[in-house]
Amino acid sequence: MKNHNLLVGIFITAAVALFGAGLFLIGNQHKAFSHHAIFYTNFQNVGGLTKGAKVRVDGMDAGEVESIQIPSSPAKKFRLEMNLDDRLHGLIREDSLVTLETEGIVGEKFLLINDGSEHASEAPAGSTLQSKEPFEMSKLLEQAQGIMKQTGTTISEVQGTMNDVRGHLDATLDTATSTIKNVNGVVQDVRSGKGSVGMLLEDRATAADVRQSVANIRQTTEKLNGSSARIDSILTEVQSRQLVGKMDDTLTSAESATRNLDQTSQQINTTLRSAFAENQYGEDAGTNLQQSLTNLNQATGNLADDTEALKHDLFFRGFFKHRGYDDLDDLPVDQYRAGQIFKGLAESRQWMPAPSLFTTNGDGEEVLSAEGRHNIDVAIGQFNEIYGQPLIIEGYSSIGSASDQLLQSRRRATLVRTYLQLRFHVLPKNTGIVALKSTPPGNAGKGIFDGVSLVSIGKRGNEHQK
Repeated sequence: MKNHNLLVGIFITAAVALFGAGLFLIGNQHKAFSHHAIFYTNFQNVGGLTKGAKVRVDGMDAGEVESIQIPSSPAKKFRLEMNLDDRLHGLIREDSLVTLETEGIVGEKFLLINDGSEHASEAPAGSTLQSKEPFEMSKLLEQAQGIMKQTGTTISEVQGTMNDVRGHLDATLDTATSTIKNVNGVVQDVRSGKGSVGMLLEDRATAADVRQSVANIRQTTEKLNGSSARIDSILTEVQSRQLVGKMDDTLTSAESATRNLDQTSQQINTTLRSAFAENQYGEDAGTNLQQSLTNLNQATGNLADDTEALKHDLFFRGFFKHRGYDDLDDLPVDQYRAGQIFKGLAESRQWMPAPSLFTTNGDGEEVLSAEGRHNIDVAIGQFNEIYGQPLIIEGYSSIGSASDQLLQSRRRATLVRTYLQLRFHVLPKNTGIVALKSTPPGNAGKGIFDGVSLVSIGKRGNEHQK
């Protein structure tokens, strides 16, 4: 009997020691036993960063994102609270910069705090650090495309102008050539005595008249010289304004911009080829990405198997049994309709008919209307609490066959849940959908229904709303 008691005592002592060691290791992993300092930063776009993401200081794990405060308007930014190890506090200065980084191509998002300059003061705990928005390649490509379009338009306009100038010059040269030919013909006729001019040259009696005509011609020539001087003045003014030089400068600038665009395109192509080139094992980026996704799917499946095993574990089996369900997305319809899932818990319910929520798009599919989104916002505002407790979206349809009602009721519930997760950021694990066709649960106090009902599951003693 004594030996049996001794063995039991040893077993209990060893179990307590292992349990304490496990708590210590878990707490140490989450830095529960170290001193911490709180810092803040702001981002316009968090890029998929979630609560609990890692925070690194100069590449070293320093803590995690404690919370993410959602802005109240598009003009404001997300406010991030960072819980950091106090041992790295000396590296964080007032000019330290916080950037959003990614581990690998499809890795997790994390925050990187770069150490500040030596002459800057140490940032006090609770201060807000400067941030740098993440770089987006798509915006650069859009800007480059816009510049190329503008350059192409400018070149087309210059080419049109040059074509017009060349056309005018060709017409002027043709006119001058025709005039010269006509003059040569007249001169030959005069020399041969033909025409009125030749006759006047041969008739001496009209010599005086010819002299008078020459005098008149001289007077006219002087007037033409004055006009020529004014034309020269106009040409001088044009040259003084350097219009031709400015046109040449414009063409030179356009050519330089085109060369810069070509260089930028070549650099982008080089970067893309380098990113998607084969690695040292002869595999390209697409193969590596496909393998990474395969590994991710395998890891997700293993995690689901581990979670399922955890539900049946000796220590956690009682929790899931008491709760009445394993996953809000796997609620058994018959038990839910009979009121056996959330038995003893208070339900706060909001009914929304289908015409007040949905409309049809160009393909004839049901989608949420603007009025529907507003009505959902109003219905959510009637609940005392939607975070941290189950929120069930019941889908109903009374049109078509039983199978059609089942498909449409589930699609309606899915559309509303997707909007709630995007609009109110409710956690997926706390939301569930159930397709009830056209018959509500017996405890809902309602007959056949067509639309959606929001059900907030509260603690015992909460008021039951219909």
